[in-house]
Amino acid sequence: MDLYPVIMAGGSGTRFWPASRAHYPKQFLNIIGSGTMVEETLNRVKPLAKEEQTIIVSNKEHHQILHTLLGENRYVILEEPLGRSTAPCIGLAALYLKKQGILDKPMVVLPADHFIAEEETFRKILSIGCMLAQDGDIITVGIVPTRPETGYGYLERGEVKRKIGGVTVYDIKRFVEKPDQKTALRYLNSGKYFWNGGIFIFTPKTILEEIKLHLPSLYAGLQTIEEAMDTSKYQEVLLSVYQYLPSLSIDYGLMEKTKRTVLSLPGDFGWSDVGSWDSVYDLRKEKRDKEKNLTQGDVILIDSKSSLVFSQSDKVVVGLGIKDLLIVDTPDVVLVGNLKKSQDIRKIIEELKKRKQHRLL
Repeated sequence: MDLYPVIMAGGSGTRFWPASRAHYPKQFLNIIGSGTMVEETLNRVKPLAKEEQTIIVSNKEHHQILHTLLGENRYVILEEPLGRSTAPCIGLAALYLKKQGILDKPMVVLPADHFIAEEETFRKILSIGCMLAQDGDIITVGIVPTRPETGYGYLERGEVKRKIGGVTVYDIKRFVEKPDQKTALRYLNSGKYFWNGGIFIFTPKTILEEIKLHLPSLYAGLQTIEEAMDTSKYQEVLLSVYQYLPSLSIDYGLMEKTKRTVLSLPGDFGWSDVGSWDSVYDLRKEKRDKEKNLTQGDVILIDSKSSLVFSQSDKVVVGLGIKDLLIVDTPDVVLVGNLKKSQDIRKIIEELKKRKQHRLL
């Protein structure tokens, strides 16, 4: 079956500051020890689609990084002049496919910065989702929750619709915003909710019809862009349109409003959004030393336990008698903190913005 992966690679990855910056975000870093996150994502879908069928939507600011990283390739790279969240990103990819005469083949929308442990299972789920999407339905992969997580949106599942290849297909009742701790625990205990991992499958025809219905201003902008595609005015028009587009996620802007059938396949394949330094520490258990330290770069630890030290500089980083620490060393910033509080890095970003130290963002 012909399918078209759409890799969303335009994020800023602020939770991995100071290694990740606006000009060099998380998806272009090797933080899980095998390759950069965007390369891992591309390798994951290679058995499903040719390079020329794979679309990468990135930010124009990262043009050189992406081209240097991928070298000679046949990927389709669409560059957004400004970050406007996932709805415009997906709309632009659907528009490109429409211009190629591809309206009824499934497009598989994937974030560029996730980790998948069981890749064969992952590809099986995507293949089943593509079969279902050809009927005009919206398909999402619901991540089977393992804890009462407050940092993710949720999917409330309904009745079983069918089974394909041993995989249960569920109807989705509703998309739910990030809950508080008590509500997240109730969701987990009920067994009726998935995490929303941001993985969607639909045809370009389906998603463009939904954008037209629920996001008319975005649709109007896409029509203007479509008229300029394949002309010398494309970049100029793209920028002028993007300046006025709303910054909207596909979840909030469309999925919570759609009246179409939304189906979900359970994703139980070792998924992580690699959302913090703490999650990297958990994912790379096998790489820790006997004292449960995880290091990358030129690092020496003595009498130290349960710490993560990540070095990108040419200095030797030495830890003596440390415990439960996060140390990230870059050429211009050294971060030292409690590893378990790494989710609070956003507070540092807010403080830097207050101080107008934008060069460090």
